[in-house]
Amino acid sequence: MAVGSTLRAGCFVALICAGAAVLTGAAWGDALTDGRFRAEVAALIQKIRPGAKVLLEADLAQLKVGTKTIDLTNLYQRVDGLTETERRREVKEFLAVAFAKAAPAPDTGDFATIRSRLRPQLVPDEILQQYTMIAHRRFSETLHVVYVLDEPNRYQYVTHEMLAGWRVDPALVETTAVANLTAASKDAPFQLVLGDGAPLFAMARPGDDFAIARMLVPSYLDAIRTALKADSITLAGPTRNLLLAWPSGSPARRGLAAEATRYLRTGPYGRSDELFRFDGHQIRPLNTMERVDHGR
Repeated sequence: MAVGSTLRAGCFVALICAGAAVLTGAAWGDALTDGRFRAEVAALIQKIRPGAKVLLEADLAQLKVGTKTIDLTNLYQRVDGLTETERRREVKEFLAVAFAKAAPAPDTGDFATIRSRLRPQLVPDEILQQYTMIAHRRFSETLHVVYVLDEPNRYQYVTHEMLAGWRVDPALVETTAVANLTAASKDAPFQLVLGDGAPLFAMARPGDDFAIARMLVPSYLDAIRTALKADSITLAGPTRNLLLAWPSGSPARRGLAAEATRYLRTGPYGRSDELFRFDGHQIRPLNTMERVDHGR
């Protein structure tokens, strides 16, 4: 069962702002043009892919990994101002997509070798519009289920080409990925916020990059539902690393729905402010009347 901790409602703002200190413009304002950012990315590539051949281009905003040239301009704009930990995670996700785009399909039969590393993720339309090679299925109006190969120093999206090389049913890939995340979620923490001694809402920030993906893990959601003492709960995953949940009939539901939108707009790794309901058995998007009831 997931591990829960409790906080009073007044701690909410302090909790979600923890670790949100950013580097000043003076510290990183010229990091792209003077080569510091490129050096940071190059060092991270060596950790993710030991032995990779990284060549530094004459342009300080570019580097080459093998035969692939990577332009860092857009990436720098995305991470400028983030904390070191947030910046490192964003760079790792960018590199995972870049490597997936360039990766050849693995040999037939490799699925048995990699199946223990499979995990699911939920990503917004924008990622798939930019990287059409990623294998996916639609989860909701704004989100898609994708699959990644996860290990301590590597994070790679599964592509259509990789699926074709494995010659397995995509449903088996998803089933395996969700089963792996379910096993990894048994002790994944969440925090319960109380008001007048009663549970108001829960926040899940496990720190492993799979917070929103746990909307695919019914046992984890049910642990949160039980802790909230509710027949059904409303969920939102505004960023990759934050999952919010509250009793569906909570008097604070409109304010919490608005908080989900705020996090989508201000937090790193934005995903969606779409709202979902979990009743102990299945998860689904809110219908029109339920969205109105939440101020949408």
